[in-house]
Amino acid sequence: MEQMKKQSAVKCVLVVIGAVAMAVALSAMLGCTSNASSKAPGEEKAAGQDPSPNSRNHSAGAPSEPDPGINLNCIYDRLKNPPESFHYVYKKSDSDGSNVDQEADVTAQSIEGFRLQPDGTQQPIHAAHSEQQNWQAALAGLTGISGMAGTVSTINHNSAMQRESDGGQVNGYQTIHYSIDTARWDATTRQMLGNFALGPGGSDKGDAWVMADGCPVKLILDDEMHKKDGSLLDKVHYEQAMVKK
Repeated sequence: MEQMKKQSAVKCVLVVIGAVAMAVALSAMLGCTSNASSKAPGEEKAAGQDPSPNSRNHSAGAPSEPDPGINLNCIYDRLKNPPESFHYVYKKSDSDGSNVDQEADVTAQSIEGFRLQPDGTQQPIHAAHSEQQNWQAALAGLTGISGMAGTVSTINHNSAMQRESDGGQVNGYQTIHYSIDTARWDATTRQMLGNFALGPGGSDKGDAWVMADGCPVKLILDDEMHKKDGSLLDKVHYEQAMVKK
């Protein structure tokens, strides 16, 4: 393996040297000047800057479409300092019985909601933004979605997530729609990422509607984890939503 890496490095160096030599030769033959006005369109890019895959498929003047993925951090930010009034929901149904249900009406002035207790009862959540200690306590009762971070990192920004064309208005927000399916992983990704996070035969499948910054306004995901022998370890169903009021 080490020898292969060395051989690859040597090949890369030789290719670069050859490219430079060819460029020098062509420059001498054609009498090229260094005048900036003679540059071909796009040459003004900084050295080494590679256009995104989206921009490669568009003309130079066409803006590339945003591809933010899923950003769970923004949920805490919006709960902490609400930019508008919204209804927030996070639910987790786990086959091991460790279920979560957190819901609240959130405004710039107050939080009114509940969280599900282990015994199935609802613990009320009340807070005024003017009382920071109570506000922080209310936030702590609504941030169960942080436990979903590991699951999202498994599928975020890779082939499991596919941008769909039917985003539009969802829950009062302009959105980008992603379908999620780890069946799209190739064998290498499955071996390196899937088997480690989900186990052999494990899967994630669902849909996410996010704003331009990746903040999810609707997220539905089924997570299935397997043991090393391929048998079922756990099944979890996630739902999250922000509904503008």
